[in-house]
Amino acid sequence: MNAHYPLRERRKRQTRMALIDAALDLFSEKGYEDTTLEQIADHAGLHVQTLYRHFPSKPHLATAADQDRLDEFTAAIQNPDRTTTTFEFWREWIQLSVQRLREQTEGLDRYRQLIRRTGELPTVSTRIVMISYKYERLLTESFAADFHLDPDEDRLPRLVACMLWGANAEVARRYALEGDFDFIEEALAVANAVDELFGHYVKR
Repeated sequence: MNAHYPLRERRKRQTRMALIDAALDLFSEKGYEDTTLEQIADHAGLHVQTLYRHFPSKPHLATAADQDRLDEFTAAIQNPDRTTTTFEFWREWIQLSVQRLREQTEGLDRYRQLIRRTGELPTVSTRIVMISYKYERLLTESFAADFHLDPDEDRLPRLVACMLWGANAEVARRYALEGDFDFIEEALAVANAVDELFGHYVKR
């Protein structure tokens, strides 16, 4: 029985990723509101009941990739073996994230389409706000460790985290609307600007 458990988990993961990919394809092509869960399941070659076993609603499916990236970010930034500062970690994370998108077929173009098509929808944007808050909290805790401050009592770590995350979100929004600049270059420039203002607080 136990020998089959890893196989079941792999298949479950593969099914989940197939549904996410199908949803992202259709959302970017047809738009969020014009895409049904039945169409997503069919696009993935699965039954809609299989979709419901993985995702309780369309907003959950629409933000599943964002949640997955948050889970990866959480594990990486909380890794006890990490030796980089939060600023260094953030720059590495940006480059890795964009590189992954570039390796996907139409990855960056699909990313732009998704932001434009789903960013203003209340059911989706509410979940995105919740995910954004979790990023800010993780960055706050990491900056607090860098600065040797309390993340709940001292304002500075939260200020820096919000500034870094908010500025990066604005770069992403501009890229979705315009797309006429190098995303990595602009995102790193923002990170460097915040580092110049607050990097001296880091206590190595």
